[in-house]
Amino acid sequence: MHVRRALALTAVVPLLLAGCSDDPEPQPKMPDPPPSSSPTPTASETVEAESAEDFIRRWVEEDRRMFETGDTKDFLAMGPNCDDCKNIADTVDRIYSAGGTVQWDGWTILELAPKGKPSAHTYRFVVDSAPTRYRESAEGPWKKLAGGRVVQLIVLEPVGDSWHVLESRELSE
Repeated sequence: MHVRRALALTAVVPLLLAGCSDDPEPQPKMPDPPPSSSPTPTASETVEAESAEDFIRRWVEEDRRMFETGDTKDFLAMGPNCDDCKNIADTVDRIYSAGGTVQWDGWTILELAPKGKPSAHTYRFVVDSAPTRYRESAEGPWKKLAGGRVVQLIVLEPVGDSWHVLESRELSE
C-alpha cells in the first residue's frame, strides 16, 4: 500500500500546483513509472523445510486423491520404501485397471502427535474416515465401507527439506 500511496501523491501534487499557476494550459509532468521488479530470493534466504505434521497432512490428502482418481504415482513417491503404501496403491491399481471406481471423501485428521521420542519420526494420528462406496470392476456390485474413527501410526524419514513414509499402519486402540 505504501508504494501505491507514493505513486498517487507524485501524480496529484503536480496537478494541484499547476492549478495555482498563471499558465493558460498547464502541462503536468508525470513521473516515469518505476521499473517493475519481482523480489528474488537472496543467497542468504533458505527455503523452509516442510514439517512432519504438514507432510502427514499432505500425504493424507494425496491418499484421498489417489483413491478418487486411480493415479498412484504421487502417493508412491511419498513413500517409495513403504510396503503398506505399496499394498494400498496396488489395490487402487487393481480396481481402476478392472474398470472399477472408488467414491471416498478421505480422512479428516482429528489428532496428530509424535509417538515416543521426536527423533524417531513416529507419529500417531486419529482420523474420521468418510464412508466409502466402491466397485472392484466395471460390472461389479457396489460395495460400502461405513467409515468412522481410525487410529494410524506413521513412521517418516527426513529427505532433503521434506519426508518419506517408511511405515503406515492402522492401530487397534
